[in-house]
Amino acid sequence: MRRRSEASTDDRSSVRRTAADPALQIPHDTVNVQVVIAAALVDPKARKWLVTRLPPDAFVGKGHADAWRVIADLERRQLQFDPATVQQLAGGAVDADYLVRLVEARPASPPNLKHHVEMLEWDRTRLEAVRGPVGSLLEALRDPTADPDRVRALGRQVAASFGLTGLKYLRDPRELVKEMAADIDRRRTGVACFPYGIDGLDVYEDGHPNAGRHRLTPGAAPGQVTVITGLSGGGKTTFTTAIAVAQANMGRRVLFGAWEQGSRMTLELMAIQSLGLSRAAFVEGAITQEERDAVVGEAERLAEWVRFFELPFGRERGKRGINDENLDLIHAYIADTGADVFVADLWRRAVRQFDPDEEEAALYRQQAIAQETRCHCILLHQQRLKDVEQREDKQPTREGLKGSGAWVEVPDTILGVHRPALWKNVPDTSLAVLVLKQRHGPWPLAVEFDWKPEEGSIRHGRSVDYQQPGQTAEVDNFIGEMAPKKGGRRGKR
Repeated sequence: MRRRSEASTDDRSSVRRTAADPALQIPHDTVNVQVVIAAALVDPKARKWLVTRLPPDAFVGKGHADAWRVIADLERRQLQFDPATVQQLAGGAVDADYLVRLVEARPASPPNLKHHVEMLEWDRTRLEAVRGPVGSLLEALRDPTADPDRVRALGRQVAASFGLTGLKYLRDPRELVKEMAADIDRRRTGVACFPYGIDGLDVYEDGHPNAGRHRLTPGAAPGQVTVITGLSGGGKTTFTTAIAVAQANMGRRVLFGAWEQGSRMTLELMAIQSLGLSRAAFVEGAITQEERDAVVGEAERLAEWVRFFELPFGRERGKRGINDENLDLIHAYIADTGADVFVADLWRRAVRQFDPDEEEAALYRQQAIAQETRCHCILLHQQRLKDVEQREDKQPTREGLKGSGAWVEVPDTILGVHRPALWKNVPDTSLAVLVLKQRHGPWPLAVEFDWKPEEGSIRHGRSVDYQQPGQTAEVDNFIGEMAPKKGGRRGKR
């Protein structure tokens, strides 16, 4: 009996090893993988469809998943296949010569491409079933002490695994670990934080205890969402256009939905802001020919990197669309332009159903779009004016965001833009940015900037104390007066 028990243990270990490495036991047809990869390389229309349907985990065999990631990156950037480009994007992770040989063998997309895609997906379903319920069922069947109810449940899971879902959203653990390691390596070698590009915002200034370290982490990173909030006239659009100019100067492609003040005016503002000229002079037409030519030339330069997205929602059919249709458009424009950064000013103009559940669903969909396209999404959003007017302290708050609570839950970063001169009789020479949320960094924080409204210039950011909402100088003085003096006693209530 003892030897039989030991034999059972050995057998169960063998089953575990088989289930842990199903690729050795379940054959897959490499032809399907090669046909699909070749079609994506030679046919732009097919590539657009394929990268939407197939994740990297669907590709079995050494190097195929890495090759598919590069193909998806080519689609996002709207680049044609070229071995040198592949090497630039993937380094040594992808064999570009192998891709060249695939293209030479299959220079055209086959008419039965859909069949190869379905067979590739079927291979993945079989592999995932063995890795999951099939492997667990075999292990349970080999174990005489297994609970019969558990064995029956595993049998039902096996049937379900070959049903409608096909486990298409279950991540391959080896590929997931590989992606995680690659992301850690990128951060380790210096690509950890992505600057917004505003002087003094991204990094702590000299003289601060954290001088040289990143204030905003990871900043304008791919796949994340930033919400910029404030009141009308508070400077949030000017602050955002400064970010867009900085992103363009860093070589990142920007898709700008200038739905608040229009594409033409926004591009003009960006060019004037970039050159440090007077916005009022351009509005009034009091400019020289040289200034006019300089702004037009700067606009042409910026337009190479910043594309503008008009507000088509509800126009095509002459009626108001629903949120999903509008977000489909946003998703398509981000994917088709290969944008690294998407700006929506104001994002809520893309929404037609404003009840909390619908708005929450739309915001989570926008977050999913950012993650899928690896695009950083910047959403501009208003504060509730009535709420601010009733407060002595007029600075933006998380609680002051209009609409659903998802406005706080979804974004990775929330930045509030505040101009004190909008509410106080003080010189209009400073602008504050309040860090109201950072998913991966400290908050709340406050940064004060030198501000020139004529130029839209935002410079020389420095740390200042963040005042909690309602904490004003008058309240501080009152608290100080009520506090017991040194050597004295509190008065009776």
